[in-house]
Amino acid sequence: MAQHTNAFPELQRDLRFVPLGVDEPKVLTPEQIDRYNTDGFLFPIDIFSATEMAEIRAYIDDLVPKALAAGWGNYDVVNWHKTCRGIWDLITEPRIIDVVADLLGDSVVLRHSHLFAKLPGDPKQVSWHQDASYWPLTPSRVVSAWLAIDDTDVENSAMRVIPGSHHNAQLTFHDS
Repeated sequence: MAQHTNAFPELQRDLRFVPLGVDEPKVLTPEQIDRYNTDGFLFPIDIFSATEMAEIRAYIDDLVPKALAAGWGNYDVVNWHKTCRGIWDLITEPRIIDVVADLLGDSVVLRHSHLFAKLPGDPKQVSWHQDASYWPLTPSRVVSAWLAIDDTDVENSAMRVIPGSHHNAQLTFHDS
């Protein structure tokens, strides 16, 4: 596996962590914002009801076979918000945007969307990485908003994080 410290070596980027938060958050408490700044992530954040999640799940379950039939891989359904109204509506849901705005301020910009469909029996794993390594942005004032469509736990490949590792700036990473 190749080792990298920067997915965009031609760019002069500053990937040091910058504490986030606003003076008057709409959704998050000051304690949640402090925890985000300390740990680098924040969960759970309950946004959708069980009924809404069932509707989202049905939509994604219908969308994934169409994406695969169109030649997309189940890990690279990227930027479909540009052509799928349902994805656009989901990722621009005001309840999600309000949480992100509590960290970044009101000038939230959607850089990209990525549907990561881990199908049953799929052994693929994603190597440890720092999201900002893959984005040609500086300074690194960015937030990833992850919506788990399925319940996640150790048995079905839950996301793993290293609390506080974002304070180390850019680390070496390996291709998956």
